Formats: sequence, C-alpha cells, structure tokens
Amino acid sequence: MKLQRQQDLQVDSQLCNIGDIAAVSPTEMLVCEYGQSTVNLVNSTEGGVTASVSVPGGPRKICLLSGMAAVALSATKIKFIKLGRASLTLDRVLEVDKVICGITTLDSCLVISSTDPPGVTMMSKEGKVMYTVDNQKAGREIFKEPYFLTSSVDGLIYVSDRATNTVTKLDNKLNVLKTFTDPSLQNIQGIISISRDQLLVCIQDNHRIVLLNTRTGNTTVLLGEQDGLKKPFALTYCHTQRKLFVVSCNVTKHIQVYKLV
Repeated sequence: MKLQRQQDLQVDSQLCNIGDIAAVSPTEMLVCEYGQSTVNLVNSTEGGVTASVSVPGGPRKICLLSGMAAVALSATKIKFIKLGRASLTLDRVLEVDKVICGITTLDSCLVISSTDPPGVTMMSKEGKVMYTVDNQKAGREIFKEPYFLTSSVDGLIYVSDRATNTVTKLDNKLNVLKTFTDPSLQNIQGIISISRDQLLVCIQDNHRIVLLNTRTGNTTVLLGEQDGLKKPFALTYCHTQRKLFVVSCNVTKHIQVYKLV
C-alpha cells in the first residue's frame, strides 16, 4: 500500500480545535470543532464549509448512522444530527452513565468507550445497554485510556489505547479476541478500518500513520514527517475517492489529504 500526498483541504478559518472527522460521501465530510462547539459539513474535494450547526457541550467524537450522525460531547451525552443535502439539523439527545471517550457504530448500534471505569459499551440508539467489557470482566488490565474506536466490515470492533500502547479486537458482543502490541504502536490516537484485515493507526508523538494487519499482527509505517505529518490525531477514509484525511493535534484551518496509489 502506498499513499501519496495531495493538496491540503482548506477549511473555514474559525475551525481551530478539530476533534474528529468522518467521511459522509465522496464529496463531503463531517468535522467536529469543539472550541467553537460546532459540527460542520465540509466539501472534501474543494474545501470550505457548506453547512454548520451549533452543538453546545463540546463535540469531540463523531460516527455515522443511516441518514444521521451521532456526536459524543465532552460529558455523558450523545447528540444526534440529521444529515440533509448541504444541511445539518439537530435532533434528540441521548444521556448515558459514562463520560464518553470514543464512539462508533456496528449493526445500527452505538459503541462507546470510557475511562471511568476503562471499558467499552454497546447500546441501542435509544440507550439500552446490550454488552459491556472492562478490565474486571476481562480478568486482566486491557484498557486504561481507550480514546478511539472503529468498526470493520466483518462486524468487529477495534479499540486504541494510548496509555497501554495497544489495539484491542472485540467481536460483536464485545468479547476480547486479541490485543495487538508492537514497538511501532506508541501513543496511539485515531484508528480507522479500511478493509477486513487492515487498520490505519495515528502515532502522535512519532508523527506516523501505521498500517496494522489484523490477521498477522504485522505493522508497516506508511506515512511520516517526510510526508508532512505532525502529531496526527484523527483520520477518516473515503473508499470511493481512495483518499485518507488526517487531522493533526491542535491544527487549525486545514486537513491533510493522501491518495491511495
């Protein structure tokens, strides 16, 4: 796999604290801006904000549902946003009993991670808890700071933990299947599943994007400082465009773009 840098995506100048991004379509992505407390619909081919909605509470992480987005706020709430043509509309709020760190979806359910206690919970969109996993249930310390989640096409959940320097694979009932460790996996931040056996992982302090083969456990450094990376924090991938979009820690006004060649 080879990624080639493209022109950076210029975003609205007021966006200064991007927490997460998610590709919505071949031409659009959602951007969480927690400093301004907004969620923005951004043109992913030309740049610029096409729609914006105020989300009080500090939107930090985002995931996609059918026709909607679920936004994890800086506390115990999830805000749903309806996605229209060049429009965003606030919908209902779901309150949970944990401070949310990461969020993703699987089979129309929400999957969230938290740090107190460290663990992962799967629930319905209405908030009914279906499965949980934490260190006590697993019988060993698996999680400390499980900040990012992603789901794969084969119905698995992957959890990155920057404190334990691991990626943990869970099945669709949150049973622990495997924990990946490797010297290249240090201070892990955002992760994204791009195929059945491939994850892309942000390594913040070493300024790298690492490819993790979840079948073999092998890792390959795909991008580094020589490719313009500086503290990569969050990322998303558009299969149609074959493009990777990367946000750096505390970056302002732009998103880096890399094309699979």
